[in-house]
Amino acid sequence: MANYVLYKGLDEEKRKLSVVNAALKRHLATQRTRREEAEEKTNEWQKKYEEQQKTIQELQEELEKVKKQRDTYRDMVFKANRRKDVTNEQEALFGSQPKKKQGGQFGHKGYGRKSPVRIDTFLHVFANQCPTCNGKLNRSRATVIHTVEDIPALQKQQTIVTRYEVERQWCKTCKKETSVTPDGVIPGSRLGLNVLMQVLIWKYLCRLPLNIIVTMLKTTYDLHVSCGTLVLFLRKTSQYFGKPYHQILKEVRAAPVKHADETGWRVNGINNWCWAFLKEDAVYYTIEETRGKGVPERILKNCHPEDVLVRDDYAGYKKLPFVHQSCWAHMLRESHKEVTQKTASVEMKQLHQQLKLLYLNLREETAKPFIKEQRQKIYNELLAQLLSISNTVFTAEDAQRIQHRIDSQNKNLLTALLYENVPLTNNIAERVIRPMVVTRKISGGSRSNNGAKIHAINMSIIKTLQMKKKPLPQTLSKLILHQAAL
Repeated sequence: MANYVLYKGLDEEKRKLSVVNAALKRHLATQRTRREEAEEKTNEWQKKYEEQQKTIQELQEELEKVKKQRDTYRDMVFKANRRKDVTNEQEALFGSQPKKKQGGQFGHKGYGRKSPVRIDTFLHVFANQCPTCNGKLNRSRATVIHTVEDIPALQKQQTIVTRYEVERQWCKTCKKETSVTPDGVIPGSRLGLNVLMQVLIWKYLCRLPLNIIVTMLKTTYDLHVSCGTLVLFLRKTSQYFGKPYHQILKEVRAAPVKHADETGWRVNGINNWCWAFLKEDAVYYTIEETRGKGVPERILKNCHPEDVLVRDDYAGYKKLPFVHQSCWAHMLRESHKEVTQKTASVEMKQLHQQLKLLYLNLREETAKPFIKEQRQKIYNELLAQLLSISNTVFTAEDAQRIQHRIDSQNKNLLTALLYENVPLTNNIAERVIRPMVVTRKISGGSRSNNGAKIHAINMSIIKTLQMKKKPLPQTLSKLILHQAAL
C-alpha cells in the first residue's frame, strides 16, 4: 500500500513536471520566434543604417566638390564689400587676416582733394537779401574761400572742323604730281587724330562697347558716327600698329625672363583662347582657336634655352625648351583650398604649413643680393626639403593630391634661387591678362576672327605703352602718324 501511494505521488509529480516542461517549451518557442523576428528587424535596420551612411558619405563628397567649384569661381564674381586691407596674394598664401575696424585707423594721416594751383576765373559772391527771411543784408569784408574744379559745359564741346586746301604740285625730279599730307592728319581719314585717341582710350582702357562710344561722342561732342565707322577706324589703327606689334614679340622672345598665361575668349560664340606672353615692360596678346602646346611653341620659338619662363602648372608649358619657374601663388592657393575644407586631414594641415615655411624661406633668400655660391647652397637645402615631401608616404587623399602637384613641378619651384631677377609667382601675367578678362565679361568676346586679331594688336600696343610708363595720348599720336607716313 505504501508503494502504491509512493508511485501515485510520483506520477502526479511527473504529470506536473510534464505540464511545466510543455509550458516552458512553448515559452521557449515563443522567445525563439521573437528573437528571430528581432534579428530580422535588426538586420533590416542595419541595412538601412548602412545605406544612409553611404548616402551621407556621397552627399559629403558632392558638397566638397561644390565647395571647390565655388572657390574656383569665387574670384570671378564682383564683391562690393571685399576688404581692401588684404591682398589676393596674402589671402591665398596665408589665409584671411583679422578684419580691421571700419574707417580711419589710429595714427592714419588723412588725405583730401588738393586745391588746384591754377585759377582760371575769380568771382566775388554776395547777396542783397537774406535767403531765410528776405531781410536786407549789409556788405562785409569777411569772406569764405570755396574753389570748384569743373569741366566745360557739354553744349560748348563742339568739334573743330578744319578744311585743308592742299596744293597739287609737280616734282621735276620724279616727273610726277604730288601733294603733301598736313601735319597731324591721318592720311585718307575724315576724322581727326584726337577722335582716334579718344576712341582708343574709351575702347581699350575704359573697355566701353562701341555702341556706348557712339553715344558718348554724340552726347559730348555732337559728333555723329556709326559702329561700323569705329570698326573701320580700329582696323586701320591695327594696320598702323602691325610693325610695333611684331617688335613687341621680338622683345618678349629676347627677354631673359618671360611670363605666359592664358584665358578663355569667345569668337562669334565659339570658345577660343587669349594668350599673353610678356616681359617686365611689354606684353604680346594673341587670340587663338586652341589652348594646345603648339601656341607657346610657335610664339616662343628660337628663344635661348637658358631663358626662364615663369608660368603656372598648365601642362601646355611643361615641355617647352626653357628653364621653368612654377608659380608659388598657384601652389599655395591649391594647398589653401584643401586645408580649409571641413574634411581636411592632419597630414594636409602639416603639409600646408611646410609649404608656407618653404615659400617664406624662398622669398627671404630671393630678396637678398644675388650671390651664386650662397644661392646654390640654399637651393640644395630647400631641394632636400622638397624631396623629403615627395618621398613621404601620405595616407590622406587631400595630402596626396598636393604631393602629386609638388612631384610634377619639383625643381621648377626653386629656379628663382639660381637665376637673378626671377619672381616666385606669375602674378604679373595674371594682372596683365586681367583687362582681357574684364573686356570678355563686358562684350562677350569678338564677333569674328578679324575682330579678335584687331583687339589683340591694339591692346598689345596700348598695354605695353602703359607698362613702359609712357604718356599714352602723345606716344600713340606720334606712333600712328609715323606708321601712317610710311
